[in-house]
Amino acid sequence: MKKSNINELFRSYVRDHLSPTPRERDFVSTVYESVQNVLGESSCLQIGSYPRFTSITPLHDLDVLYILGAWNASSFDPSDALNDLQSRLESEYDNPTQYDVEIGRQTHSITIVFSDAGEEIFSVDIVPAYISGRNEFGGDMYVVPEIAAKSHSDRRRIVAEVSKGSRQMAWIKSDPRGYISVATQVNQASEDFRKAVKLIKGWRASCKEADDDFPLKSFHLEQAVTCDFQRKPGLEIFDAVFNFFCGLPELIEKPQIPDRADSSKKIDAYVSGLTQSQKDQIKRMRDFFLIKLENIQNGADISDLLEAGEHERASDTEEYLFDSRIPMLVEHEFTVIGRVLPRDGGFRGRILDAVGLIEVDRQIEFRRGDDAPAATLYKWKVKNDNKSKQPRGEITDHGTMNDPENTAYNGRHYVECYAIKSGVCIGRSRQDVVLQWVFGQ
Repeated sequence: MKKSNINELFRSYVRDHLSPTPRERDFVSTVYESVQNVLGESSCLQIGSYPRFTSITPLHDLDVLYILGAWNASSFDPSDALNDLQSRLESEYDNPTQYDVEIGRQTHSITIVFSDAGEEIFSVDIVPAYISGRNEFGGDMYVVPEIAAKSHSDRRRIVAEVSKGSRQMAWIKSDPRGYISVATQVNQASEDFRKAVKLIKGWRASCKEADDDFPLKSFHLEQAVTCDFQRKPGLEIFDAVFNFFCGLPELIEKPQIPDRADSSKKIDAYVSGLTQSQKDQIKRMRDFFLIKLENIQNGADISDLLEAGEHERASDTEEYLFDSRIPMLVEHEFTVIGRVLPRDGGFRGRILDAVGLIEVDRQIEFRRGDDAPAATLYKWKVKNDNKSKQPRGEITDHGTMNDPENTAYNGRHYVECYAIKSGVCIGRSRQDVVLQWVFGQ
C-alpha cells in the first residue's frame, strides 16, 4: 500500500476518531473559565496534554496550576493557600454544567469532580505552583508538588501514602510552558506531529483497556515522538509512527529523555523499574501492531490496526522486515516460482501451484518471477508451521537460507520474497508450501 494512502488513512482517523470533539472542547473551555472566575485568570494555568493539543478523546480530566507567587523557603507548605482556595470554591464556585459537583481537598491539591448519578464524568485537579526562573522561551518555570508530574493513578497512590505518613510530598521543578512551546514549534514544522502522537496514544489506550497494568506512560510516548520530529523536521505521520514502534524496544531499555526543568532527571525514569516480563509484553504488543501494519490494505479500518493484541514469535529465528526498519509499502505484486526437483523413485520435477501441496523429502528451488520489480536487494523469508519442530522464520538476502530447500516437516509453510529499493519494500510475493506425509514413502 502506498505511503500516501496510509498517511491519509491515519490523518482521517485521528481527525474523526481520536481528536477531542467540539463538544468536549467547549466543555473544557467552559469548566476552565469557571475555575478562573474563582482563582483569577492570572493565577491559573492549564497543564498536561490538553494545552499541548496532544490529548485524545474521550477527555476525562483537566490539570490546572494554581500559581501562588515566587518560590521561597516559606513556600514549602501551601496548606493555608489550599484551605483558602477550598473555602472560596465551596462558597463561590458556580457550576456551569448539568452535572453534580463535589469539591474535595487532597494533601497538595483541590479536586472538582463532575458526576452524573454517582458516576464520575470529568474532574479538574488544581495543584499549587510557585514561580521559579524562566525557560529559553521567556516563560515562567515553576516548583510544584511531585503529583503534578504524575499520572492520575500514580497521584492517587502518592496521596494515599502521604496521608498515611509513609512518605513526604516532594517538590520538583516543572516547565509546562516550555513543553507547550516546544509542541507548538514542532507542529509548525510538521502538522503531522500532533496527529502521530494521538495515533500512538490511541494504541496505548487500547493496550490499557486490554490490560490496565500496561506500563507505558503517555507523556513518555509523546516526548519520544517529539524528539524524533526535532531530529527530522517535516516527518510524515506514517514515518513517525513506524519509527516509533521500530524503536520502542530501545525506548524501554533505560531512561533517555531529560526533563526540561531539571536535566539531572529523566521524564522516562520509570522504565528503570520495568520488569523483564513487562518489557516482553510491550514487545509482543508492539510486534502485533507492526505485523498488522505490514499487511494493511486500501480501505483498512484503522481501529482494527490499533486494537491491542500480542504476538509471540514462534522461535528466536523468526524475523520481520521491521526488525531492520524496512517499511512494507508495496506497490508491485509479482510471482515466486517454486521449482520442485526430481527425486528417485519416479517423482518428477514440477512447479508448485498456488496451493503448494507437496510430499515429504522433496527439494524446492525458489526463484523470483520475471515480473519482479527492479530493486536494489531481494530478501527471502522461509516460515515453517508454528507447530513444526523447526518453525524458522529467518530473513536472508538474495535467496532462501537453503538452496534448494528440503521438505521435512508436516504443516502449512510459506516462502516470501521482498523487493527492497531505497530501504523500502516496494514488492512482496508469497508461495505457500503445504507438506503432508504420504503413507508408504
